[in-house]
Amino acid sequence: MGQKRVKESPMRFFVLRGYGETPLLEMKESALPDIDEDEVLVEVSYSSVNDYDWALSTGKPLLYRFLFGFYRPKLKPGMEMSGVVKKLGKKIKNLCIGDRVCGDLSEDRFGSFANYVVVKEKSITKIPDNLTLEEAATLPHAGLLAQQGIELLDGKKCEKILINGAGGGVGTLAVQILKKNGIRIDGVDTGKKLNDMQKLGFDNVFDYKKSDLRKISEKYDFILDTKSMFWPWDYVRRLENNGIYITVGGNLTNLISILILKGLTKLLTKKTLRILALKPNAGLEKFIHSYVKSSMKSLIDGPYPFESAATALAKFGHGKHSGKVLLKLST
Repeated sequence: MGQKRVKESPMRFFVLRGYGETPLLEMKESALPDIDEDEVLVEVSYSSVNDYDWALSTGKPLLYRFLFGFYRPKLKPGMEMSGVVKKLGKKIKNLCIGDRVCGDLSEDRFGSFANYVVVKEKSITKIPDNLTLEEAATLPHAGLLAQQGIELLDGKKCEKILINGAGGGVGTLAVQILKKNGIRIDGVDTGKKLNDMQKLGFDNVFDYKKSDLRKISEKYDFILDTKSMFWPWDYVRRLENNGIYITVGGNLTNLISILILKGLTKLLTKKTLRILALKPNAGLEKFIHSYVKSSMKSLIDGPYPFESAATALAKFGHGKHSGKVLLKLST
């Protein structure tokens, strides 16, 4: 049996009325939802913007519309959040009311552009007292994309590393994980991000509007890519012998070509092309511990107020941000 509705402040959340380059977000209200015995009600403090949200907003590439809804999105925006536990189902044993949590809701029900969400326990992780809710909201998706992507190196030693799309959430966290004495890390992005990247420790930064990745003369032991903008052979040419290219997302057509050609590439060149299939929330508690212990810092754009969600989403989609774009949903 679900618990009775509580007569408190209403739930406010965003839906998308249709597809477009200008986000067609609409705010709605409802009573707080019931929860089942295996669910948790979380008051959302912060939610970050991700590629999912922009794809859901634009409906591009068109193939996504078969997943999201052909004429308008059926799913709700928002997949990464932090907040405070407000209600617990009877079967929840490892959480308490008042716990501060964060999580990736992509295997749950999305919808974190809201001041409350109902989630399964597996979708959230408790956060330590010395981690702010702001920072916590930036880690579940981008942090694990960076961490799990790097783990695919399987212990391979690298002297030269390139990160493409380096000024976003994944790149700005990955450089902090990878940066060790003797390792050179270069990054590709544009605009204000380049200065922020230098401050984070990138050895060289390339503006993709001036220095096409395909024309960079340097070769790398490891390329971590968040954009996948080019044909697989363009990446192979930038790899040293036995080098590894790992993409964590980006252009769908190129991702498909990488998937098809990676076996032949390995056979012909001894170089590895891999696509990360993210395991949401897997190892998140361990990553958060490492993040805090290593004194890492998320680069945050915002937080933007609840009512400015469309502005924040457009800024992300048009690449005008640095690091993670953050929305503040409640106090």
